[in-house]
Amino acid sequence: MSSDKDKKRTTQKAVAVRMAGGFDREPVLLFAARQAEEVLPAAQVQPLPFAPDWLLGLCAWRRQVLPVLDAAKLYGLDSFTGRSLYLVVRAAAPTGEEDGTRKLLRCVLKISSQITARDLPKQCAPASAEESGLNPALVRGLFAHEDGLLIVPDLLPALCPAAADNLFQMPAV
Repeated sequence: MSSDKDKKRTTQKAVAVRMAGGFDREPVLLFAARQAEEVLPAAQVQPLPFAPDWLLGLCAWRRQVLPVLDAAKLYGLDSFTGRSLYLVVRAAAPTGEEDGTRKLLRCVLKISSQITARDLPKQCAPASAEESGLNPALVRGLFAHEDGLLIVPDLLPALCPAAADNLFQMPAV
């Protein structure tokens, strides 16, 4: 007999964003449905001077100022052609307190318009971020699936300044 936990796992939903890339399988960014808050058809982005190319700038969303990240550039994927959408995503970051509390961080991802809601895939094989050429610090999980290369992103290194210092250092001039 299956437990409540097993039933819950089989009904979990995901948001899949099909991206372009130089892989033998088409890369798909996979977010838990609870991470994806809203899909925006457009965003008014205010550029930031001297920002890395994956950080497009800032935009206003529901009385908050959020960073706008280009998902293709952040993950080193090919830029997609056609219409772009913007996905408001949230992530929980540790506060550093001993009680294990976490703070909620949000960002806006510029993504392709190929976005779908789906069940979490059950049949997939783990893949190596290092072998794929993806930055392992930005990948929470990587799986080969019949739909493509499923990338479970970890956005915290891009959103937390302390982690970003180690990952995206500006080259010395």
